[in-house]
Amino acid sequence: MTAVADRSRDGRSAAARRRRYTAELAGVLPASEPFETWRAAGGDLAPDFARLPARTGLWSPVEGLPAGPAGAAGWAARRAVLRARWRRWLTGELPPAPRRTPVRVERVRTGGGVVVRELTVGGSTVGGEWSVRARLLLPVPAAGVRRDVPVYLLQSSHGPWAEAALARGWGACLVSAADGDDDTVAVERAHPSVVAGRLAWRAWALSRVLDALQDAPGVDARRVLVGGHSRNGKTALLAAASDDRFAGVVSSSSGVLGAIPARLCTDRHFGEGVELLTRHYPGWYHPRLRWFAGREHRLPTDAHELLALAAPRPVLVSVAVEDPVERVPAARAAVDAAREAYALLGRADALELALRPGGHTADETAVAAQLDWATSVLGGPPRRRAPATAAPSPLPWPPDRVRPGPRPVRGAELRAAVRAALGPAGRTVPRPRVAGEGPLRTPDGVAVTLLSPPGGGSGRGLVLWLGPPCAATGWRAGYEQAEPLPALLAAAGWTVACHDPVGSGSRHGERPGPGSSPLGRMTADAAAVAAVAASATGHDRAWVAAYGTGALVALHLSAVGEVPPAGLVLAAPTCGEPLLRARPGYTLADLLAAVADRPAVVLDPAWDPEAPPGAVAAACRAADVPRVPLPDWHRLSAATRSAMAGWLDAHGPPPR
Repeated sequence: MTAVADRSRDGRSAAARRRRYTAELAGVLPASEPFETWRAAGGDLAPDFARLPARTGLWSPVEGLPAGPAGAAGWAARRAVLRARWRRWLTGELPPAPRRTPVRVERVRTGGGVVVRELTVGGSTVGGEWSVRARLLLPVPAAGVRRDVPVYLLQSSHGPWAEAALARGWGACLVSAADGDDDTVAVERAHPSVVAGRLAWRAWALSRVLDALQDAPGVDARRVLVGGHSRNGKTALLAAASDDRFAGVVSSSSGVLGAIPARLCTDRHFGEGVELLTRHYPGWYHPRLRWFAGREHRLPTDAHELLALAAPRPVLVSVAVEDPVERVPAARAAVDAAREAYALLGRADALELALRPGGHTADETAVAAQLDWATSVLGGPPRRRAPATAAPSPLPWPPDRVRPGPRPVRGAELRAAVRAALGPAGRTVPRPRVAGEGPLRTPDGVAVTLLSPPGGGSGRGLVLWLGPPCAATGWRAGYEQAEPLPALLAAAGWTVACHDPVGSGSRHGERPGPGSSPLGRMTADAAAVAAVAASATGHDRAWVAAYGTGALVALHLSAVGEVPPAGLVLAAPTCGEPLLRARPGYTLADLLAAVADRPAVVLDPAWDPEAPPGAVAAACRAADVPRVPLPDWHRLSAATRSAMAGWLDAHGPPPR
């Protein structure tokens, strides 16, 4: 490629852009010693993001393939492309499978109706010897009977899962490739020229143990299921994606870049996010993944393609509705997108999403449900599945509705346009109040939590906190984050009113009423919460602190005019979530103009996947609302929280 062809519209060369992106990220990324060590040893510059597609949503893993037999015939080539993407951007390259994998049976013992074989699987390379230990557990067959059983292949931290499989008449194999019992560290040392993430090495080890099971007596090698929970669930998916011999996969709470797409569970969703993932667990993936912090929408691949790589084999994606590591909407989107690969291959029903109650742990009931599913899909009696229900299909906020439109939309015209886009609130029948009930509630039964200043009382003023709807934790959103903004404001002397948005936290099973929209319901709830909180505290009006989706809620609340706020501090007032009943006939600039007559400010991150470059700045200029640029990505960082608290301190009532 020539130097001329390698320049984008901004006139910079690819090398210059990569140096600029590297400098930008180096200035805002929290410290990560392993990442810095990799960079110092000659690691890559940041990618040329301008040349990577910007996709805030998911795409079809079979894009470019025709429907029908011709598309199915092209799946092998397409799958090779997807595998290459994962190796290039996420896992790193691993050694090829050896021609022969030696295995030694170190010890055999029998007890409690189970035969236990202690195995050592290993080989040698130019870097030295390598080995992985495994424990194969098989039910003792009846006298004179030879029976090959399906095997649940697990990492060694899943002992209770193995016991549950044995109770079903299955075998189980526990591999020393888990936290606290990890032979892959030594395996990696035996391959000094290979740079790959720890989870990829563990997946490679699972495949080497599968090599050993191919001829193991008592094992039905055609029915080896691989599974795992949390990081082990990530590993199980990686193993199946690269090794077609696994008969199926159980992915339990596997989180971001397991079954959850990184671009749908970011900092701006109060999810795990690439930055947190690569800082807390720097060895899991290839170091270059950290460059995508805040730019997850530029990742050339994502979790739905990992799920698709297992097609057409059965996969169970188990997600807990109150797990802060995951987002149920993101899991649904991943499964729906990946299912296109299964449908192409005639197995659309082989990929299943199972929601379970509770948080991140998988209890006995969850494991039993996994084995019910596995028995069914690997040759047992079919299960009775609940009929699928049609999910509502709200529209996302359009990126072209951020900049000012061809003409301003104001006053009554704006209010009418807002109502058309949001639909009716879809109010429900008020829930009867229970005697002695603690929290305040709106007439529709939405619980209101008031955070009080340290000294008690109503404080210097009332702040209505509106954040993104975090499906697992509601208004308390913030997986592994620092002090939440509501607590920070309460410590500064404010009374802060909080509530779970529809579809999140205590309301995760609630949906907007007929004809309504998520944003319509959120706006109505915010108005009711503000009114209830004002009455309870004696304050006549509330100030608003809002981020992301919550900032859009605040602006729609102001535009409708039911409960005008005293002032607003809005961080990153953009959102790509499906929120609307209809495409809005107004823009962000029109909404901002409705608050220009009161104290207001917009904190605008330097790179925002939900808005075209410069669009928020243009909207603020058109509305005459102050804007503060942030040298950061779309997230509620500690610096942004401090800036929001500082603005309220400067513009709100003085401390009492």
